[in-house]
Amino acid sequence: MSLLPPSLRATALAAFPLVFSACRSGPPVEKAAAPAAQSTSAEAFLRTPAVSLVTLSPDGKRVAGISSNGGVRVVFESARDKHKVNYLSKLEPQTLVHAFGWSGDGVLVVGYEQPDASGEREIESRKSPDSVVVYDADAARARRGREREYRMVALRVDTWRQRATDSSWPLKVHPSLPGAVIHWLPDDPERVLINWFPSADEGASAVIARVRDGLPKVVVPAKTGVNVWYADYQGRVRAGSGRSEDGITAVVLAREKDGAPFAELSDVGTGQQSDFEFAGFGAYPKTLYVYAIGATGRRELFAYDLGQQRRGSALYANKEFDVGRLVHAPQGDALWAVEVDAEKPELYFFDRAAQREQAAIDAAFPGATNRIVSFDRAAKVAIVRTSGDTSPPDYYRYDRERRRMDFLFAENPVVDRTELSPMKPVRFTAHDGTPIPAYLTVPHGSAGKNLPVIVIVHDGPSGRVSWGWDPVVQFFASRGFAVFQPNYRGSTGYGREHERMGYGQWGLAMQDDLADGVRWLVAEGIANPTRVGIYGIGYGGYAALLAAAKSPELFRAAAGYAPVTDLVDLLDNPAHYRSADLNQPVEGKLPGDRPALAAISPARLGAQIRVPVLVAYGVADPIVSSEQPRAIVSAIEDAGRKVESYSYRRELHELVDETNRVDFHEKLAAFFARHLSAIESL
Repeated sequence: MSLLPPSLRATALAAFPLVFSACRSGPPVEKAAAPAAQSTSAEAFLRTPAVSLVTLSPDGKRVAGISSNGGVRVVFESARDKHKVNYLSKLEPQTLVHAFGWSGDGVLVVGYEQPDASGEREIESRKSPDSVVVYDADAARARRGREREYRMVALRVDTWRQRATDSSWPLKVHPSLPGAVIHWLPDDPERVLINWFPSADEGASAVIARVRDGLPKVVVPAKTGVNVWYADYQGRVRAGSGRSEDGITAVVLAREKDGAPFAELSDVGTGQQSDFEFAGFGAYPKTLYVYAIGATGRRELFAYDLGQQRRGSALYANKEFDVGRLVHAPQGDALWAVEVDAEKPELYFFDRAAQREQAAIDAAFPGATNRIVSFDRAAKVAIVRTSGDTSPPDYYRYDRERRRMDFLFAENPVVDRTELSPMKPVRFTAHDGTPIPAYLTVPHGSAGKNLPVIVIVHDGPSGRVSWGWDPVVQFFASRGFAVFQPNYRGSTGYGREHERMGYGQWGLAMQDDLADGVRWLVAEGIANPTRVGIYGIGYGGYAALLAAAKSPELFRAAAGYAPVTDLVDLLDNPAHYRSADLNQPVEGKLPGDRPALAAISPARLGAQIRVPVLVAYGVADPIVSSEQPRAIVSAIEDAGRKVESYSYRRELHELVDETNRVDFHEKLAAFFARHLSAIESL
């Protein structure tokens, strides 16, 4: 039985073209239409994408990707000339794919992580006689890092295939950087270049692995402090980056050619190497591109001369936003463009022909973020992924010579796109005068006034909310909630000052920004002041639960998934947590004063929590120990109040299993519907 609905198979290209009028920036792109679909169920929003990671073979004759139906995920490929979809390998439940691509025209390599069978056996052995899992904190700590295994596997589409559970490759990839492919080596179908850690105590090495059995050949030996290597367009490993022993100072190594020694880059021009990052290779061996904080106070793009060991003037800078990833030409290291995560994603072009082509694609899909995600070897055919706030991602096969796009797949084919809600960038001013950017999503068809609101606090805290498709936001909006997502101080993307204003401000200025955002919503008439809730994951869960204790007059219900709840434990037991961002957000280590930490730890404020609370977590979360959410549950119950609590066995810092993900969000929406429907007594 096919796992792809017939209308979404690669063979079912649209029957009629839509021709868009010419625009000044370039000739029009002819586009074949995608099918319509209608559904607003929780599963429609929260399901695993029906198709993802779509990529084109080097000869342009095949398309491959990951398909899902009912949570069952498989690797598939489609030969365009045969008009047939082939399913190559079934993925085990709760598998995360980190690397996926073609090694030559007939071999797919999959880098993935899945539950460790030995860890599962240990859990089973600790069950009580009535089959209930017995929680043992010491045993849980001993298992941390061993509940997931990281592997790679090759699938030859014509002659032999391996199951994704095959363990013939001798290389296990280090958990902190799973499945990292440095270069696919498309001209060498028997090998792929990967990033590999010989052990957890050493740095990364660059290894060429034979795809049939993973037999490794070391290209660059492991180097302490380096956690990722980079290869240029020709597959030569010419740069590496990581952190020094203090965990703060950035280290970038580079060389002009194979066999030459690596030199540490210097003279970055900022005086602080933590502001200095590798960005990409230039078209000439002596030229690299680097990111550094420039005169704007934002991350800017610079060229770096390896021969003279110095950087030049800024190639591109934005006055409001940090610059992002580079876009290179498909047949070399020539720089086409740089991405800017502005209020909406933007591209700044260095190549005018590429700019004209992008303008033509954008004219075919107005109001969306449209990106070429894969080229064939000759750069004549490409895969375009298009998506927006009210349009889940779609994939098209793009014939660059004929300037025609044929619809291939939809990531979310069942959601009702006519009922989706626009995501609007807004700004408010905190009480100390700091401008805070945010995004507001108002339910489709509403007047936008006096609404129940859910404030979603992003995780990290280093990170940011960006404009685009967000199934959780759209799910809440479909239930009648406005969704407010502030990029509070400490968020990245808005320059060094905005990020560093959050250092050391857990529960303090960062928390005040959330409260000030609600006051702004109320003053604008958007929020009903008695119907505001707050939710987040990780750090976002911490902020939500602290709001329940500190600001019950503003937040009438709070929920967190995998929340941090006890900062004293976080400081005392850093080995229990995988993310350095939780413990040492660069120059902003959490203060060592235990009473001060206790005063902003939700798990130590259980008696102050008077609003309804929901807490959920994954038992196998490698980032936040399950002891943290369990601590807040115990604190609230010890204070004589009820709390909704859910645990998901084998789940991580994100809900991987589709059934669990849908179940949790249904519970979450029902929780907010109950407690934000009327004034809650405090």
